[in-house]
Amino acid sequence: MRACWSFPLHSPGGRVLGTLAFYHPAPRLPGATLTSEIGYFADLVALLAERHLREQENAARHARSQRELAAMAAASERERRLYETVLSNTPDLVYVFDLEHRFTYANAVLLQMWGRTREESLGKTCLELGYPDWHAAMHGREIEQVKATKAPIRGEVPFHGTFGRRIYDYIFVPILNPQGEVEAVAGTTRDVTERKRFEEELRDSEQRFRTITNAMPQMVWTALPDGTIDYHNEQFYDFVGLEPGAAEGRTWAEDMLHPDDQAGAGTAWAHSVATGTPYEMTYRLRHRSGDYRWILARGLPLRNEAGAVIKWLGTDTDIHEKKLVEEALQDANHRKDEFLAMLAHELRNPLAPIRTGLDILRIRSGDAQATQRATDIMERQLRQMVRLVDDLLDVSRINTGKFAIKMGRVELKAVVNDALEVVRSYIELHGHELVLDLPDRPVFLHGDATRLAQILSNLLNNAAKYTNRGGRVTLAGRVEEKTLVLEVSDTGIGIAPEMLDSVFEMFVQVDSTLERTNAGLGVGLSLARKLVELHGGTITARSEGLGSGSCFTVRLPIVVEPELPTKPTPAAFISTETYRILLADDNVDFVNSIGALLTAMGHSVVITHNGPDALAAAARFCPDYAFLDIGLPQMSGYDLARGIRKLSCGAMTALIAVTGWGQEKDRQLAFEAGFDHHMVKPVRFEQIEEILGNRSIIKKLRT
Repeated sequence: MRACWSFPLHSPGGRVLGTLAFYHPAPRLPGATLTSEIGYFADLVALLAERHLREQENAARHARSQRELAAMAAASERERRLYETVLSNTPDLVYVFDLEHRFTYANAVLLQMWGRTREESLGKTCLELGYPDWHAAMHGREIEQVKATKAPIRGEVPFHGTFGRRIYDYIFVPILNPQGEVEAVAGTTRDVTERKRFEEELRDSEQRFRTITNAMPQMVWTALPDGTIDYHNEQFYDFVGLEPGAAEGRTWAEDMLHPDDQAGAGTAWAHSVATGTPYEMTYRLRHRSGDYRWILARGLPLRNEAGAVIKWLGTDTDIHEKKLVEEALQDANHRKDEFLAMLAHELRNPLAPIRTGLDILRIRSGDAQATQRATDIMERQLRQMVRLVDDLLDVSRINTGKFAIKMGRVELKAVVNDALEVVRSYIELHGHELVLDLPDRPVFLHGDATRLAQILSNLLNNAAKYTNRGGRVTLAGRVEEKTLVLEVSDTGIGIAPEMLDSVFEMFVQVDSTLERTNAGLGVGLSLARKLVELHGGTITARSEGLGSGSCFTVRLPIVVEPELPTKPTPAAFISTETYRILLADDNVDFVNSIGALLTAMGHSVVITHNGPDALAAAARFCPDYAFLDIGLPQMSGYDLARGIRKLSCGAMTALIAVTGWGQEKDRQLAFEAGFDHHMVKPVRFEQIEEILGNRSIIKKLRT
């Protein structure tokens, strides 16, 4: 071949389909006619080639489509088998309704419940499958509702099938086409018979539990595993005064607890919930009255077989009275320990001066003055010890009902004077100002003079004790109708509000920081209250708080209401007159020094050292006052007093017994002998001044 002619093949659309070649054995070029003919032939070949190519492509596409359809069919079959397997093995009933309420699908469990085959069931309505009329009508309405609303609907219904009478929970949902229209209604139904039975049993159990807890005296509560309270019994709501259910749904009822207890109780509960450990706590819960009461709260976790907490069961027990008793016992025990320490201290204090006095007597037995000083010291300290013991014995006798008081007609000023005799030295020792504001007219009480004086002396001593040096102690009195009101006030350290209710308790001290030398035993106020109550009166304490002083008010019934002055004036103990005074005492130094002071004040003084000389002086001198020692040589002070009373001028003489003995029997002996007043050694000159300045206080009234 020596020549080749090639022509391109184009489809009508311009697509290149290939080439058409002509070959010749000798070199040659085609002419115009041949070229035209060959071009026509090439167009014809192009048409045939395009048709063949299109047929090949169509065949390939068809084969591919067949393969895809086969794969889709296989996948669909697998999916159908999968769904059918799942739906046939689920315990739930699965089904589909068409828009005419006919079943178009029912899984194996539903067919089994009906006792029918698929062919016997599909295409039929509920009524045609034997459902009761009301049941079929109900489902018909529900299908129409789903069609109209395109929303699911749920219900619960009993049904009697091949499984017997069971309770079923069901849901109907719409099946939508691509246009969003309902084309069918699908449903699932679950057998809830056992669940309903369990719920019913649980309700019965819950009701029994609540009945039992409501019959209990304790408050009972339960909580969820997270600590949320879900139940309180009736006793709790009765206690707090809330409507039933008001305290549920919360993890902690903080607003019902005392503010001081909220943090601790809440933290403990949170810890128990977090760790699953039992809960126990005491706190104050607000009572319906508004007061807080002590509660013992306990909670135990209830666990399942796996050990997880499924519930909390707890109780609240009112332990308020028990708590108060425990606190009172603790307080009493604490006060007892303080009292024993104080008692040991108070008893040791007088022992040191007594021991010193004994040393003086041993070393300087020949020195009369030193001996007298030592004797005075020991007598004074002995009286202090006796006073401590007497106070304790008095309290013991009152508490055991063995305390006796000697009631009689008593004048107020005599009582006041006796009380001042006991406490004046203590008040002056501390540099206090003593202010007296008493009625001028006589006020009479029905009581025991000694015990009434003891009340005032205890209150005055207490006021002086708790007032800083240089303070003021006031004793004021007034008559209100048929009641005597006595007030002992001071400018001292005051009383804290929480202490006002306990200051009259045994062994209670307002300020435990006082030096032990000043603290005392803490029985004075308690004894004063008991003595006031034995006289039919009352005693109260008030104070504006620490640093504001305090005031103790005693109210006692009076025998005769005296005519009150328009304005009471303070009693003055400064003598403005001069008197004739007889002193009789065998203590030469003492009586001479007192006599010298009285003489310097302008009084006429006669001094004697034995009974007969004193009686002779009284007959000759006719004294206004006679201070007589009970232990005089040759004649006792009692006999001397009786002798003076027999003198013509002795009836108007004020007789004052001076003795080292201050018991009630000693006072009684003195009064029976005719004395107007009783003074216990050592006697201070200020006490004598008081008597001289207020003759009315010691002037004995004879009826």
